[in-house]
Amino acid sequence: MAKRAWLLLALGLVGIVVVWHQSRPRPSLALSQWTEVIALSPPPRGLDWVTREARPAVAAAADGTDPDALREAMKQAGLRGVWAAVAPSRTPDSDRPLSKRFGAGEIVRGFRGEALTASGLLYAIDDTAWPAALADRVLARVARGILEGSAPPPLDAFPAELVRTQPVEVLVMLTGSRGPKLWRSARSQSIADGVVTASLAARERWKERTETMGGPLGERLEELDVHVAFLFDDGTFDEDAVSLIDALVKPGHGVAYEQPSRWRYLLPRATHNAESPTEAYRRLFRDNGLPEDSFERRDLRLYRMRMQTVSVDQGSTGSR
Repeated sequence: MAKRAWLLLALGLVGIVVVWHQSRPRPSLALSQWTEVIALSPPPRGLDWVTREARPAVAAAADGTDPDALREAMKQAGLRGVWAAVAPSRTPDSDRPLSKRFGAGEIVRGFRGEALTASGLLYAIDDTAWPAALADRVLARVARGILEGSAPPPLDAFPAELVRTQPVEVLVMLTGSRGPKLWRSARSQSIADGVVTASLAARERWKERTETMGGPLGERLEELDVHVAFLFDDGTFDEDAVSLIDALVKPGHGVAYEQPSRWRYLLPRATHNAESPTEAYRRLFRDNGLPEDSFERRDLRLYRMRMQTVSVDQGSTGSR
């Protein structure tokens, strides 16, 4: 009888431990896949990230204001990411310590937002290879030529740095004196391929909408400036961080969502013409046939997006 009582007690204790373990807060999938992160504030339970005490040189750089110094310190320490407590601020300030800028959700040169949660923000070193100034000038001229109807140049005709393999999203936009007229973007494995693909897509889209665009593209193109820009993800909103959208979407951000094999976005200008970033999301959902309250849909990944213009070829009048 005593044995049975002890067995029941042991089983009860095991059950309690299992229930306690299952009920403990677990880090989101977006965070649990990350290693090589320095935690400037306590990380979510269950994540064994490096503490600031363990890497004093990195912590000192994070308390400074030079992003390049922090990148170098992190790389020397074998770290890729930095975690900071959420502390939203509406006024960006490049003179504040980097640790505070990360916590405020600011745009920080050389870093890219990864996970935006209610307990903290995860940023990572951005290793995108931006084209040199000389190569920049090539991009918009190539885009204009394709828009005019020319065959795309072969990839080996581009400077080597533009065909370097790296995942990018390239945007080609036509603007006039009243702002953007039409744009298309393409995800690709090189800048050159992205420019070609986006230019062809923009040409086709204008053709489909010739009447509403005011006539054939060939008759209008000389009046328009051609812009080439990069679009990139600057942080995915965790399901518990929807309330932080208005605080974390900054003036340099657009809003975006992604479903399997489908993504939609509003560029920064359109996002900040809305009453708020939350209202911009509602417009984005509505324009794409989704309910306006789609913030917590499990099939959507909500993120903020940045746009970096790298090349402009002006028309005879264009936006000047």
